[in-house]
Amino acid sequence: MRVIFVAMSLQFKTTIVTACNKVLDAKIKFLNDALQEVTDAGNNETKSTAGDKHETVRAMMQLEQEKLGNQLVDLESQKIDFDKIDFSISHTSVTNGSLIETNKGFFLIATAIGKLEVDQTTVFVISKKSPLALVLIGLKNNDTVDFNGMTYLIKNHW
Repeated sequence: MRVIFVAMSLQFKTTIVTACNKVLDAKIKFLNDALQEVTDAGNNETKSTAGDKHETVRAMMQLEQEKLGNQLVDLESQKIDFDKIDFSISHTSVTNGSLIETNKGFFLIATAIGKLEVDQTTVFVISKKSPLALVLIGLKNNDTVDFNGMTYLIKNHW
């Protein structure tokens, strides 16, 4: 029975990782599209506007391009870091890449995505640098930790 449970849990973990990849790819596509729209709008504005208004609009477009560009660089870096995690490795304690079942729900320590619904189960995908991950890393099954007034019991981790 334990072997079947572990196999199902590893399959669930793989499904979560796939969902995370889809979310990250969708966010990257969204930012690329938004950046392209702002760039196109800026180019069209350059052709049709003159004077002080032109300079103001152009400056606003450049600020928006910089903001979107920075968000895109951050997100692409996040995706690269996510892709480097080997989710198939089994560890004796919670670490980066671990799927954790607690008395408060499921957590995947990988990257800052937040709440996902996977196979009708809520999973919180959190960064290894998040405060909660920092207290969970290193724990083993049946360990408990108090965090923000809540006690987390590690039921299982994969």
